[in-house]
Amino acid sequence: MVIESKFDWLFSRRTGYADLDERLASTDANRNGLLKLLDYPFISLHNNAAEIAIREGVIKGKISYGTRSELGKMAWENMFSIMDTCRKQEVNFFHYLNEMFSSRDDIPKLANLIYKTV
Repeated sequence: MVIESKFDWLFSRRTGYADLDERLASTDANRNGLLKLLDYPFISLHNNAAEIAIREGVIKGKISYGTRSELGKMAWENMFSIMDTCRKQEVNFFHYLNEMFSSRDDIPKLANLIYKTV
């Protein structure tokens, strides 16, 4: 493959600068892991999804110094879970909450949306 040959060309070179040559050799030694996505293109290149999922909880914890009870913690975790699921299903979180508390059935339940995507 073109990418593999360019990788080999780039990282098998030696420059004469010890630090750079060491870095190139280290990267070349990790070749199989770094090029794994060529065999498995569905592998995510980052963990941003996991970090985004916990971001609201971390920010809330910093602002309020956490919750006062275990029930409060569970309530916030549930709310963040619903918020994250709405984001992933491209549903407006505030519209969803409004629909849920108003007892109208204008918006589908998240469980039904998730079931359709699986």
